[in-house]
Amino acid sequence: MSAALRSQTATIAKQPANAAEDEADVSALIARLTAEVNQVACEKTKSIQKITNQMKMLALNALIESSRAGAQGAGFAVVAQEVRNVGQQVETIARELESQLTNRTGNLMTSIAQMADRSRGERMVDLSLNAIELMDRNLYERTCDVRWWATDSAVVDCAAAPQAAAVAHASERMSVILGAYTVYLDLWLCDLEGKVIANGRADRFGVVGQNVAHTKWFRAARVLRSGDDYAVGDVECQPLLGNAQVVTYCASVREGGKANGRPTGGDSVRLRRAAGARDNR
Repeated sequence: MSAALRSQTATIAKQPANAAEDEADVSALIARLTAEVNQVACEKTKSIQKITNQMKMLALNALIESSRAGAQGAGFAVVAQEVRNVGQQVETIARELESQLTNRTGNLMTSIAQMADRSRGERMVDLSLNAIELMDRNLYERTCDVRWWATDSAVVDCAAAPQAAAVAHASERMSVILGAYTVYLDLWLCDLEGKVIANGRADRFGVVGQNVAHTKWFRAARVLRSGDDYAVGDVECQPLLGNAQVVTYCASVREGGKANGRPTGGDSVRLRRAAGARDNR
């Protein structure tokens, strides 16, 4: 039997790469081979039982014929009876073998299934932890982006003196930034009163002149202690951005672009808006 199993394993190993997925999974492979062993054992024990039944029938016929022969058949009757006894013993052994193999293979298959489930569970935990780590890293990088861009000279100058030329320059600069990223929907620059004075996609979103002082994220950004701090809003549908589902990241623009400088334009925040995970233009 072990030689047959080795032969089957070798045959499976030589199958093409596009074979069923369970053949690539060791647990699935072992489970399948175990089921095949169980099936072969049941078939062979049934064959043994069939042969022993034939032996018993032959022994019974021999006993009948020996009784008809009288004294001359007495010796043959003893042999027939022994053949019958041997057949009964073989049948008993075959049944015990079938029962024991069925139990053993059944337990083995259960153990394999439990191991496979545990392995899948561990893989899912690992994948989940990796996904959380990636999301955490990605979200942190967004905070780095918004704090870095709050020190951009075009933004700092516009927040300090929002004249037409400065607004145009800041908008152009934010547009360049948006062109280099796929996760941002728009960038806004607001003054201390919450009025949007510039944005990166003015051709798509006419938000300049709108006031966002009532929003939670603006109020949170309004009280940031330094340029190293940031605020993050809740996921929400933003009417000013075509009702897109967004997350807002905020940082304060400060005098000279310094982290400890006073806020210029008040909470002249640099807003990063993300529609889902990326901007599908």
